[in-house]
Amino acid sequence: MTARIAIVEDDPVLGLLLQELLAESHAPALFADGEAFLAAPGPWDLVLLDIEMPGLDGYETCRRLRAGFEHADVPVMFVSIHDTPEARIAAYKAGGDDFLLKPVADDELRHKVELILRQQRRQQDLAAMSSAAQQAAFSAMSTMGELGAVLEFMRASFACNDYDSLARALIQSMGAYGLRGGVQVRGAAGCVSLTNDGEPGRPLEVSILENMRHMGRIVEFRSRAVLNYEHASLLVQNLPLDDPDKVGRLRDHLALLVEAADARVAGLDAAATLNRQQHGIEHVLGGIRDSAQQLTRFLGRNREQTRSIMLDLMAQLEHAFAVLGLTPEQEAMIAEKVQLATSEALELFDEAEDIEADLSDVVEKLETLARSAP
Repeated sequence: MTARIAIVEDDPVLGLLLQELLAESHAPALFADGEAFLAAPGPWDLVLLDIEMPGLDGYETCRRLRAGFEHADVPVMFVSIHDTPEARIAAYKAGGDDFLLKPVADDELRHKVELILRQQRRQQDLAAMSSAAQQAAFSAMSTMGELGAVLEFMRASFACNDYDSLARALIQSMGAYGLRGGVQVRGAAGCVSLTNDGEPGRPLEVSILENMRHMGRIVEFRSRAVLNYEHASLLVQNLPLDDPDKVGRLRDHLALLVEAADARVAGLDAAATLNRQQHGIEHVLGGIRDSAQQLTRFLGRNREQTRSIMLDLMAQLEHAFAVLGLTPEQEAMIAEKVQLATSEALELFDEAEDIEADLSDVVEKLETLARSAP
């Protein structure tokens, strides 16, 4: 990868030599002194800097280079004939990254330049990855905080037993995002429209919600948006258009809010339907119970009346036998027939009582089911 390398060297012969060596793989630029180098436009990938120069020496040139934010991280390699601890310490304090001794060996120069450039590219890659990771972390933290409002609404919605309390919980969740607007909750029991201050929806907002509820899941127009589900709609008036990422997150979070409200309305309607059905079942069971009791009383009366009628019939037959002149055999036969008919009639009543008992058992089981229904 071609790098832009600044060579700051007051010796023109050495400067041209360095430039020629580096030109094979990179784009070197030669400067005769520190002032000319600092006045040149950057950016640079590497600076080779002589120490002893007229005017600004290499140390001061490096310090001024480091003072600018644009060149704070540019690697600087000092090139000097003085290989002393003092010279190296001074180079380090001025902001240098490496030190190369004159006369410069070709292989050492190429090796050190490539090593510094690789390190520089690795640091740039790490910085980019770190920046991306920080951005992702900040975004994740923001998203988690914003999702908290969704989770809190879902928790609160379970305690809402009517449309009005559900609409107010939805308004409160909008406020957690710093948003203004209105909501509408509608179902089998009616429709509730509220503004962000908890007051009944103003005619214009209600009209917008009514007219746009069938225009799609999300309808946006500049800083305003409407989110629709079957049983709930939400009107937002102040989307933060200066932060597109936040707008995208809010769109997702608000859709979750409206979807949760829609599901809760469906749940409230289903519970109301079950409640009405349960009341209807209880009413029907009450009628069945009354009918069973009446049947029991009716069967009891009829059994006793039948027994009494048959006993009276037997008494009348015995009286008639005396005047009819029947033989004993005839009288016995008639009495047997009457007795058999009486027994059969009473057996029919016994079967009816068994049916009545079965009916009472069914009624009791239905009442148990009705009491256990949600």
